[in-house]
Amino acid sequence: MNKAQTTTDKMLEKYCSDKEHAAEVAKYAVMIFDALNESVCKFSDREKEYLVQAAKLHDIGYFVGKKSHHKHSMKMILDEGLEGYSKEEIAIIANIARYHRGSLPDESRHECYAALSDEDKQTVSGLAAILKIADGLDKPHKNLILRMRAVQTDKAIELYMKTIGFKPNLKMAEKKKDLFETVFKRPLLFLFE
Repeated sequence: MNKAQTTTDKMLEKYCSDKEHAAEVAKYAVMIFDALNESVCKFSDREKEYLVQAAKLHDIGYFVGKKSHHKHSMKMILDEGLEGYSKEEIAIIANIARYHRGSLPDESRHECYAALSDEDKQTVSGLAAILKIADGLDKPHKNLILRMRAVQTDKAIELYMKTIGFKPNLKMAEKKKDLFETVFKRPLLFLFE
């Protein structure tokens, strides 16, 4: 187990009341990441690590309070740090976790996001868009999705899901696709295979 994973596990143990949700969101985030990397965009393996860390820690802010928990999650990641990552990488991971809900990244109002380089802002926006969808897909908390694939057309990005037989309620995922559609500049359609 690497140092960052150990740090993440300690933070989850200390602050997270729903570790199953954290694990499921991380699993879905990786499925979406892999599906997009095959056909829509190109992220690096290191960026995949950022996404996994942020997905696992996205809800630790509930330890402080429900209201603005996404902002609390960001602050807790920044304050506690993650072994094996530079200060800049921790800021990226913290920002990804922060944008899993709520407003879109905004340089004029969000100081921590504004402090990132332009390249890191793009990374945060793209990975936070994935995390936001993954979190929305796990709202039934039933582990229904087995795999995903993405197809980009001229008009949309189609995310195909293979389920265990029951279809997840997509209401929350539909509400959370604003950042995804802003970043990838196409509507996102949820489809089943």
